[in-house]
Amino acid sequence: MSADRLDHLLTHAPLKSIILLEDIDAALPSREESINLAQRYGRAYEGMQGLTMSGLLNALDGVASTDGRILFMTTNYVDRLDPALVRPGRVDFKAEIGLCTEDQLSRMFSRFYPEKEVVEESLAASFAAALGGGLVSAAQVQGFLLVHKSSPQSAMDALPEFREKCLLHRDKS
Repeated sequence: MSADRLDHLLTHAPLKSIILLEDIDAALPSREESINLAQRYGRAYEGMQGLTMSGLLNALDGVASTDGRILFMTTNYVDRLDPALVRPGRVDFKAEIGLCTEDQLSRMFSRFYPEKEVVEESLAASFAAALGGGLVSAAQVQGFLLVHKSSPQSAMDALPEFREKCLLHRDKS
């Protein structure tokens, strides 16, 4: 995507819009990477770029930027973001969505199976205790529960294998 296209989309977004820029760290190369690529490829690099940091910053809050919208940016790598992108005044609020606690796991399980009478807290509590807090993200749990959406017992039966996969993934990271 070019800077012009992003600028057009942002300026033509309806008033009171919520806009999501997902995985912003992957949207453009870092300044250091841009310099290295420019040195390596010279003028040919100029045609390789889609969106530049300057183009992104101008689209977010340059002369043509508009008020009346809420913009969310997500990343898995906060440390890779250019400080100019996340400086105070450009980013008003930062929140880390970490790994689930046991309480969150229990509540997710109960909300996922409300009609299955999981409201009895023992099955939800067993799910949370068996998985353990600090191991998985809410997205991972949601994906797992969707696979077993028809049966809470099916989710409980598959839980040991899911937990083992999560442990292996964590150890590789």
